[in-house]
Amino acid sequence: MSRKVNKKRLWIIIGAVVIVAGLIIANVATKSGPKGDKVDVTYASLDSLVQTVTASGKIQPKIDVNISANVSGRILFLGAEEGDIVSKGQLLVKIEDENYKAQLDQTQYSLRSAEAQLEEAQSKLKRVRELYKSKLSSDAELEASVATLKNLTAQVDMAKANVDQAQDSYDKTRLYSPIEGTVTSLSKEVGEMAIGATFSEDVIMVVSKLDQMEVDVEVNENDVVLVALGDDVEIEVFAMPDTSFKGVVTEIAHSGVVQGSGTAEEVTNFNVTVSVTEYVKELRPGMSATVEIITDRRSNTLVLPQEAVAVRTLSEENKFADDARNSGKKKTNKDKDDKAEGGEAEAPAPKKMEKNDPVEVVFVVKNDTVWAEPVRLGIYSDTHFEILSGIDEGDLVVTGPFRLLSRDLHSGKIVSYQAPPKPEGLEEEATETAVADSSE
Repeated sequence: MSRKVNKKRLWIIIGAVVIVAGLIIANVATKSGPKGDKVDVTYASLDSLVQTVTASGKIQPKIDVNISANVSGRILFLGAEEGDIVSKGQLLVKIEDENYKAQLDQTQYSLRSAEAQLEEAQSKLKRVRELYKSKLSSDAELEASVATLKNLTAQVDMAKANVDQAQDSYDKTRLYSPIEGTVTSLSKEVGEMAIGATFSEDVIMVVSKLDQMEVDVEVNENDVVLVALGDDVEIEVFAMPDTSFKGVVTEIAHSGVVQGSGTAEEVTNFNVTVSVTEYVKELRPGMSATVEIITDRRSNTLVLPQEAVAVRTLSEENKFADDARNSGKKKTNKDKDDKAEGGEAEAPAPKKMEKNDPVEVVFVVKNDTVWAEPVRLGIYSDTHFEILSGIDEGDLVVTGPFRLLSRDLHSGKIVSYQAPPKPEGLEEEATETAVADSSE
């Protein structure tokens, strides 16, 4: 019995020793690991990038004609209903014309009377001239006949103008379609009054060419400088989700539209017209749409997430970098291994920063330490920046958290992180390098 108790006690002691040893090993491992803020990282890699400008607007026909009256009168006839397809020259509206016909007749009568008086004056002048040659008529009679002829000639010309005006008013009681298209709006009925005016339209109906549609959008002043005539456009219509159409920029306004002038909310936008380059029979005037104007493209270029780019004062970052290099901090296990193999114990100094103005930087991780590297940015998408210079493909770059990147992270800080898998291209490159080293 006592032998069994001793055996059980022995197993308990062994288990306790194993647990204590595990705790000691874990504690040592924790202490030996890098100390510092935990950050998110990614590799700088090559990818394609598309820069776009987004705006919203309304679908409208490229050709939109208002049919309105130039003379007043009651509508007697409508030749089309809303939605009807009409041809060029088709009679659309007839306005009562009795008064206009009477005015035309009256002016024609006046013209014929004036022409008769003119003929009589011409005959009289001819006789007076014959008598004047025979010295049977005086100078005064000849001058009076000439003056009468000129006066009657002017009256005939005036009567002709009155006839033309009356004819024009009479013709305007008939309204014809100037284009082939579809009646998209009808605002009058038979029996209603059409108010004729020169400077203000009383629209009776609207005829549109629905096979030629466009989107009129407003683009912010900061983005309109990126837009150019001929840029390709992706169009999405709210009424047709999960469907997009092709378009092209055809017009860019030269003057802006100011909203909220003189207030803190003042905004300046520019009207941009996008033509729909494909026929979509479901499109209707007035539909809401969103456009993505493709202003630039890059292929196989170095990109980083936008959250990886921060703004720093270079003189301040230089100071942090100098303090980190001169601090005499304790080397990590990785540093010791590198030194034993002939490598550099400390992370290399960042590239020389010459300006004191704030610039865009990214924080590159080297030997568990971050260093601010100034970068030159190219185009951008909604999520990524193009990096023109400052870092290389395969560099490990900090992408977050935002609090550290925006304020607390500086050159020389030690960080902890979980490195993501390398992109396929970088993995292949690393494998080729390893094979080359082993063959040597």
